[in-house]
Formats: sequence, structure tokens, C-alpha cells
Amino acid sequence: MNNIEIENKEQLQELFKATASSDVEAMKMVAQAISVPILQLVRDASLARQLFAGEVLGEGAQASYPVADDFEAPIFILPRVGMVPQNYIEAPGEEVYVPTFLLSTSFNWALKYARDGRIDIAERAMRNAARAVVDYEEECAWRVIAPAATSNFPGKGLLGARPAPIVEIESSSIASGFLSKELVNQMIIRMKRNRRTLTDLYVSPEDMGDIREWSDSQVDEFTRRDIFVGNGMGNIFGVQLHEVQQLGATGRYNINSADSEAGIFRVHSSTGKFNDYKPTVANKVDSDGNLVTAGETQIYGFDLTSNDSLVMPIRSELQFWDDPSLHRQQQQGFYGWEEVGFAALDPRMMVMGVIDRS
Repeated sequence: MNNIEIENKEQLQELFKATASSDVEAMKMVAQAISVPILQLVRDASLARQLFAGEVLGEGAQASYPVADDFEAPIFILPRVGMVPQNYIEAPGEEVYVPTFLLSTSFNWALKYARDGRIDIAERAMRNAARAVVDYEEECAWRVIAPAATSNFPGKGLLGARPAPIVEIESSSIASGFLSKELVNQMIIRMKRNRRTLTDLYVSPEDMGDIREWSDSQVDEFTRRDIFVGNGMGNIFGVQLHEVQQLGATGRYNINSADSEAGIFRVHSSTGKFNDYKPTVANKVDSDGNLVTAGETQIYGFDLTSNDSLVMPIRSELQFWDDPSLHRQQQQGFYGWEEVGFAALDPRMMVMGVIDRS
């Protein structure tokens, strides 16, 4: 805590009360004290920090990484939050440099809560601030993952062409239209063809619902019992399952139709493609995120055995400062930021499964 130790909640509450009288030192101490739990909330909740290998950079260190041993390509690098990632078809030398950028947040409350020692109000604001940072990190992560999982590699030099790592069950199959064990099996096979192992699968709430409805003709009775007891979570064929609310038909990260009014990924209006992925029936949502036309949804698999492909350099971890300018408005609050970067150095460690729910 920057050499400041808050021994217990009661001590923090007394500091919190002191901030109501514009005690500058108390404000600084509280700002430093809350940085640690907010950062821990982010680390625990951020999907980006599950998937991307975070590395805190030393002072003056470059966010540089060696390209894959066999000079694999393409490489996807996010220039800054909200932007389309840069796609290097040809490896830029023996190293790749990942830019870092700021993700910021702030929170405040009425000054009366500090006078009354209502630290619960501050804790609620802290959780909201952590959620905002988590949302920023996860959007950055998916802006790298979705393009990397949907782009063909045309080949370069001695490296042959390679299609995007996309798997879908034929519409004529009884295993199509839902998350089936056949789809998971095909994703496992695709990863093995890339000399990788599918270890983790990220799916939507609807996909988890599909698993809970698997009949005894699809899985044996012992597996069905494990699914029931585990509320549908757990693993399939040794692949760990993770439920992501922002995936699926109404999820923010689904790849939708060109005329969808919500979500951040849409197919091109003229080609009907998102990079090299062209849905047979594109999913459509309205401005409120409600489903208009059911179409294709996506699930994502990764080899996280030794993740050196999805990287997240951290120039500066999340930290907070007090905002004295709010006092004149009978408010109190803090602001903070972190400086991070995101890149996918080797798309072979991921695979995208497609489910046509039309």
C-alpha cells in the first residue's frame, strides 16, 4: 500500500470520516488504501486476465516479445482501446512491440456519507470502479481474439496457407443448432492439427443450458449426473468450461448482422463477412440488445497450457488518487488508471466454434 498499512476496517472508517473535513493527508491515505482491493477485484473478475498472460514491465522496459519459433503469422496488436487491431501478415522481424495505453475510471459520492462514516457507500463505489475497468479490459481482449479467430493466413515464404480456426457442424447433422459434444470434439481435433491442446472453452449462458439438456443418448448417466450436480459447469473431455454472459445471441461480443444495432462486432454490409468468417444466417439484435433474428453464435476455445501467445504487458498497474475538486460540489471521490497493452502473437492456440441457432 505504498508503505501505508491500514490495520482494519475500523481504522479505514475513521480515515474515511476525516476526509469529510478535507483532510488532505487522510484523502491520500484512503486513495492508496483502496488501490489494493480494487486491483484485486479486477484481477479476480477480469476475463482478460484469465486469457492473457500479464507481465508488469520494469521501469524503462520495452513491451517486446519474440515471434513464434517458426515465425508464425499473423500477429494481432491492439493500438488502443476501442480500435481495430493491427494485423501483421508478415512477422515484423524477430520481435514484436506491443503499444500500451491508459484505461481510466473514477467514482464519487455525496460528502455526507463520509461524515457519517458510511464506508459501505465507498465500497459499493469501489466495486463499480473495478467493474468499469474489467469491462474495458474484456472489450480490449475480445477486440484482439475475435479477429484472430476469424482470419485466414494466406501463406508467406515457406509457410503454407491456413484457414481461419473455425469449426461448425453441418446443418444436416442432428448435432447442429446447439452446443453439442460433437462440436467440442471437432474443436479438439482442430487444435490437435495445430499441435495444440484445447484446455478451456468459453461459452454463453444459452450454451450452458444446452449442456444441461443433454439426453442419455448423448452422454452416459454418470456424466449427466455430474452435469446436474455441477449446474452444467465443469469439463467435457477434459476441457474446462467457462460461462461468459457477453457471448451468445444477445451478448455484446457476438458477431452480428450488418444491420444489428447493438454489439461491437458486425459483418460487412457488402460482403457479409467479418474478416474471413461469413455466417450463413447472421444474428440480429436491436438497439437494446434484444434478439430480432436468431442466427449464428460463437464459442471460443484456447490452449492455455503455457500461454505465451495472448499477452498483456502492464506498464502501470491500477492505482488511484483523490479528487479534491469535488469538495466544492459537496462530493468526494477518486480517479485512477492503468496502462496496459493487448496482442495475439500466435492464433494457432485458439479455435472458434459456430452454432447456428436460426
